[in-house]
Amino acid sequence: MEPVKKSEAPDYYEVIRFPIDLKTMTEKLKNRYYVTKKLFIADLQRIISNCREYNPPDSEYCKCANTLEKFFYFKLKDGGLIEK
Repeated sequence: MEPVKKSEAPDYYEVIRFPIDLKTMTEKLKNRYYVTKKLFIADLQRIISNCREYNPPDSEYCKCANTLEKFFYFKLKDGGLIEK
């Protein structure tokens, strides 16, 4: 997913102080930014937190964020990267 476009959400960058998106995370992976799993987890959690902060709780965006969060933590636990 790409960064939020101002044309689609004009006030997004006024509300969200630390934006992050999957495209940026992909670039960080390619550049070996994530030297610890903690850094990676923090960025993905920030995507989810930003979504919840900006969008209404019953929006499709928040529903997707909730699903992504559940999947992400399931995979981390399943892979033994965090405790079950």
